Amino acid sequence: MRKKVVVIGAGAIGKSLGYLLHQKGYEILGFLSRRLESAQAGVDLIDEGIVTTKYRKFILKADLILITTPDQVIQRVADKLFTKGLVKEDASLIHCSGAHSSQILIPQSEDEGRYGRLSLHPLQSVADVEKGINSLPNSFFTMEGNELGCKTGEEILTELGVDYEVISAQAKPLYHAAACVASNYLVTIVNLALKMNQKAGVAPEKALKGLLPLMQGTLDNINDLGPTKALTGPISRGDTETIEGHLESLEALLPEELDLYRDLGNNTIEVAQKKGSVTKKELEELKEILTEEGLNND
Repeated sequence: MRKKVVVIGAGAIGKSLGYLLHQKGYEILGFLSRRLESAQAGVDLIDEGIVTTKYRKFILKADLILITTPDQVIQRVADKLFTKGLVKEDASLIHCSGAHSSQILIPQSEDEGRYGRLSLHPLQSVADVEKGINSLPNSFFTMEGNELGCKTGEEILTELGVDYEVISAQAKPLYHAAACVASNYLVTIVNLALKMNQKAGVAPEKALKGLLPLMQGTLDNINDLGPTKALTGPISRGDTETIEGHLESLEALLPEELDLYRDLGNNTIEVAQKKGSVTKKELEELKEILTEEGLNND
């Protein structure tokens, strides 16, 4: 028997998952969205389901209710579903937020044992539907929820053929922070590198053209060798003279970025130590010069 799904929030992730579930034999009852054209686009994509901007009784037939709205309205949507009596017993409510636990999906006034709750998060940036459809089946997922919710999640992820890990509600914020570091803060680091290049006289557009292959090569090395063996550069060689030169240049031209450079350097020392590519003396010297006092004492 085909499991029935309703998608609430017809953005890129909602439409992508709706399409992939439909491909695996799930019946998509419909798309509910604030904007009618978004819901219509979801239905047009799979040629199945009801288009609506209102909470209607067909939702009560759903085995899975996929809430893919912006994070700040997930709980409000879930509360409204229960208030309107649109969640049948044994149905699972699912959201795809990396930051929030599944606990926001079932109001405290409800008997949690009657429903599944599941946070199903792909470690992927889904900018549009086409990219989502292509990238999600190759993405790593985490899930967190109650017993019924996790059982539902296992069924979905097994159908999609993806790798996943079960985490606790308490671990969600740290897990999401890790994703932000790897994705969002990568953008921040590139922006910093462009600022440094500009101060050095290299136009940002030319600098970016040069940095992207360098970054891709590093990512390839991480993929092939792991992060520890992939580390190259002055810290991995114990080259204190080069690091001192970096710090002096930053102090003169971009003093506001010194602290960030030091923090990144100190974290890189930990990787170099794991790699075993520097001596104990070199490690101590690197730690010394990466402190404000160390630079000022030279």
